[in-house]
Amino acid sequence: MSDDPGKIKTILIEDVPAARAAFTEVIDLHPRLHLVEAAASWAEGKKALEQDYDLLITDLDLGDGTGLDFVKQASASGDKKVIVITVLGDVKSVMASVEAGADGYVLKSAQPEELKSAITTVLEGGAPISAAVAGHLLKKIRSENTPQAIEGDRPATRLTSREVEILTELARGFTNKEVARQLGISPYTVAEHVKAIYRKMAVSTRSEAVSQAYREGLIR
Repeated sequence: MSDDPGKIKTILIEDVPAARAAFTEVIDLHPRLHLVEAAASWAEGKKALEQDYDLLITDLDLGDGTGLDFVKQASASGDKKVIVITVLGDVKSVMASVEAGADGYVLKSAQPEELKSAITTVLEGGAPISAAVAGHLLKKIRSENTPQAIEGDRPATRLTSREVEILTELARGFTNKEVARQLGISPYTVAEHVKAIYRKMAVSTRSEAVSQAYREGLIR
């Protein structure tokens, strides 16, 4: 846990000792991360987040509080990444985490390599979700996209064809650089389109944009 200014400063919040030890090992072995602190409770997590950090990895059910508080706090800063790691794979928990601003959602049953991959994907701008919960999320989105569900909603967001194209690729988990390469445009241009998408949709994270786009039928 020695400090390294060239690495991503990471805070882990997990109240189960065995899980905390396993996640700590994954973080310590990740070439891009530096573990600032591994908090063992909601109270410890609250204090830990007073420090400087770039990436938060948190459980949801912490016994003395909910990790959603920390997801919202980190997301509100606008420059931090958040990964939720939990045993909760139900639609309500997934949607609550996404709406709070989580960039990734991984079940505790995931293998270490899956967590490592999820971390790398988030750092590169992706939004990984464990395959075990992706089906639940899609069912929720599809149910909200029925005529009965969207009746009376505000008008669908008006995006250009290029913005829809980029948002579709982002929903597939590609990073800005990968989207740029696929579409033959510069990463800077992709970033500018993403900013425009966020502004038009009144959202601040990729997860929120993708979820709203599915609900409005902009992407499928």
